[in-house]
Parts: sequence; C-alpha cells; structure tokens
Amino acid sequence: METSKGDVIRQLDFLENHFTLVDDIQKLNKIRKLIVLTNENLLKFENEQLHLSASAVVFVKDKILFIEHPYLKTKLLPAGHVEEGENILAAAIREFTEETGYFAVANDDNPLLDVNLIKIPTNLTKGEFEHYHIDFRYQLTLASQFPKKAELPTFLLSKKEAAPEFKKYFDMLPF
Repeated sequence: METSKGDVIRQLDFLENHFTLVDDIQKLNKIRKLIVLTNENLLKFENEQLHLSASAVVFVKDKILFIEHPYLKTKLLPAGHVEEGENILAAAIREFTEETGYFAVANDDNPLLDVNLIKIPTNLTKGEFEHYHIDFRYQLTLASQFPKKAELPTFLLSKKEAAPEFKKYFDMLPF
C-alpha cells in the first residue's frame, strides 16, 4: 500500500499520543509544516527537497545492529527511502534486509518508535542536492540468525559505543 501525506501525518499523531521517545514536539510540528507546504509526493524521485525514509532498530541481546553508511562513513541504523507503492514499515523491513543481509519482522501492529528530521548534505556522486529526510524509526525483531550477503558492513554496538542520538533506544531494554 502506497504511503500518502495523510499516512505520514497519522504516524506523527501516533508518536505524539503514544510514546515518550519523541521528546521534541517542536520537531513534530516542523515535520508537519514541511509536509503541508510541499506540493509534491514525498517519494525520493518526485520531490527534490523532502524525502521519506524508514529505519530499523533491531536489538541483538543488549546491542543494536548498525551499518556503516557508504558516503558518510559513520555508523547508522539500517535505513533508506520509501519506494513508490510501499508503506513506511515495509520500507524499514526491506532496507534492513538489503543492507544487513538479515531478515527482521514487526512484532506489533505499529512498532513505530520515533521520527527524525535529517538534513542530508549535497552528494554530487549521487546527483543529489541538500535536502531533508523525514525518517520514521521502527523496532523490529531479528528473524534470521544467518545473514545472506549484506550490502553494507554491519556492527553490533552497545549503548556506550553508539552515537548520542541512538542512546535513547537502549533505555527500552528490559534489563
């Protein structure tokens, strides 16, 4: 099922009403404003200034599985653009599988944890100018122990090793 602007707004409303991880109402309001102001589809190739992306937060015991971003050379959550005809959660699952080689599933009807507004720098190699990603982050569960070929290097990082923006996800662990 394709993602619409209404779907994105409903996901933002869900976060605002159900989770404490979204600690910045101003961020949610800024994202809402950007969505309302854009006259274009939120999918990558139709909108040069605002892209819709999805990330996977997958715990392996007390660590989270990260990838090394091929251009930024930093460790990030597995993530990528929502493609035409795809919903946001399906994009998070697909990107996780493509980038890590592992398969993951959603345990809940809506495993949405967080949303982030990410400023993406110009990348002339990809022919992209500076733009923003509205990145929805979903908690998924690892469903395969033996990966297929991964597109990117993967790393299991502890809270101590993870970048500051990801540390809050470790607080969700029951131990």
